[in-house]
Amino acid sequence: MTRRRLLRVIVPLFVALLLTLVVAKATAKPTPRRVPLLVAATAVPAGSVLSGSDLRLQEVSPSAILPGSMTSLGAAVGQVTRVGLSAGSPVLTDEIEPETSAGLAYQIPRGQRALTLAVNGVSGVAGNLTAGARVDVLLTISAQTAQAGQSAAPAESTIIVPDVAVLSTGLAGSGAGGSGYALVTLAVTPKDAATIALGEQQGTLLLLLRPPGDQATPSVQIRVGGIVP
Repeated sequence: MTRRRLLRVIVPLFVALLLTLVVAKATAKPTPRRVPLLVAATAVPAGSVLSGSDLRLQEVSPSAILPGSMTSLGAAVGQVTRVGLSAGSPVLTDEIEPETSAGLAYQIPRGQRALTLAVNGVSGVAGNLTAGARVDVLLTISAQTAQAGQSAAPAESTIIVPDVAVLSTGLAGSGAGGSGYALVTLAVTPKDAATIALGEQQGTLLLLLRPPGDQATPSVQIRVGGIVP
């Protein structure tokens, strides 16, 4: 086969292939555009603090984006659900809120409880307590006069619960005794709550403000002899 004959065969085939490719490209459907949508990875009850495992990003059509839809995990992690979320449902901005806006319950560390104490200008550290401060709880019991057949009970002052966090202060007013607040709410374990409640019935409680970063656990107990008539 001569070169001229070979070209006569190859050129039409090449042109036909090129036309086929052009037609195929012109008639091909464009790939639909997809956008990320934040959805619940599992069912999440109302009042839950969202973690990364509760959420996932799903690629969807732009038409599936509802008003208030979210497109990133970071914007929702740590937020609190105002309503229950079903698995696969979009997470909307009006269905979640910041943890700090959801109430005191969401600021309590796991395993602890909120305990509120009435304070004055002395026991409340003269108005210098703020949320996030850490305090020791000091109990002072007055000496007791000896009774018939009983020994005199000595006066005693003891740190009964060290290093607890202040969650909030409140109720400013005439009852605050010049401290700027009359109540202080602490984050304590259930055992420490019982210890403080019992101490409040037995004597006087004082809050001792700790310096930032102080990790020491003080062990202080002072006794003074009881009153003998």
